[in-house]
Amino acid sequence: MASPALQNSMDTRALPGATDLKRALVDILYRRQFGALLIFSIDPLNRASGDNIGQVLKVLNSIVIPAPESFHITDDKIAVLFDADDARVREIPSSLPAVIAEQTGHRVSCGGVKIPSEDYGLHPQMSELIFSTAQCVLARAQQHALPHVVWLTEKSAEDILYLTDISLNFFREIARINAARVQRMTLESRTDFLTGLYNRRGFEAVFTRMVRRANRNGNPLALYYIDSDSLKVINDSKGHDAGDRFIVDLAQVLNDMLRASDLLSRWAGDEFAAVVENTSRARAYAIARRLNRAVDERTEGTISIGVYHGVPKSMEDAFRKADTALYRVKNRGKNDIELADPV
Repeated sequence: MASPALQNSMDTRALPGATDLKRALVDILYRRQFGALLIFSIDPLNRASGDNIGQVLKVLNSIVIPAPESFHITDDKIAVLFDADDARVREIPSSLPAVIAEQTGHRVSCGGVKIPSEDYGLHPQMSELIFSTAQCVLARAQQHALPHVVWLTEKSAEDILYLTDISLNFFREIARINAARVQRMTLESRTDFLTGLYNRRGFEAVFTRMVRRANRNGNPLALYYIDSDSLKVINDSKGHDAGDRFIVDLAQVLNDMLRASDLLSRWAGDEFAAVVENTSRARAYAIARRLNRAVDERTEGTISIGVYHGVPKSMEDAFRKADTALYRVKNRGKNDIELADPV
């Protein structure tokens, strides 16, 4: 029987909803301050009349949980979110469902996730994982008609048999999401944000392997060190947005002219580097000539190219010789190509 003090229950229409809870989860994970998420559900076969959720919430507020941290997620469910520094999460009595039943006449189930950890990372999927896992724990509490608060903790896989599968799946998903995040971060660290090509770091990692391969099999490669003749003029006359568009167009033309197996990168601001493996000196020169002509015809600028051909002693040796050849092109008027002197 509900006590008289609870007859005028709280108006749950003012509470934030499920969408707000997910936003709050994203925010608290971003700040690396997640402490716990607990969800309460009223047994549909044991509801009294009136505002059921409001009555339950009033009990929670009187015990430990202030309303601003509560979320009304469905007609018969509310959720409470704690940050990592909130000591009250440790004060929630295991017998809370019995306390609520005694004071409201409603039988409730409680389940949630209490694993404060920086391992969640910042991936958007983490908030969905925590929310869905808390609901799975709640469903398991309902399935077993458990009269106490059920938490998924770091030890649940070992100590609580009926949560083992949920716990294993939860940590497996964390590992999968974090692995995908690391893979994405690794890719981004080696990719130029403007063109999508390899950046200098990514290029060097791949080119180093190409140099080793050339030394093992004795097949020469061609390194093209490419410099735009036009970016500064475009930036000064039309602005940096136009300069960025030119760089994107230049990257696209170079990419179109090379094979998928060839290596291409944006080496620096207006510098590009490309590698073609297992090619003759004559073909290396012909490719450079095609690149130069295509950029002249299909963009509003031109390029100069220094070409190294051979089996390099090292990555640095190949670049030094290609750079020397490029320097000679720039000195005599740009928009041309030059092969480095053969070894």
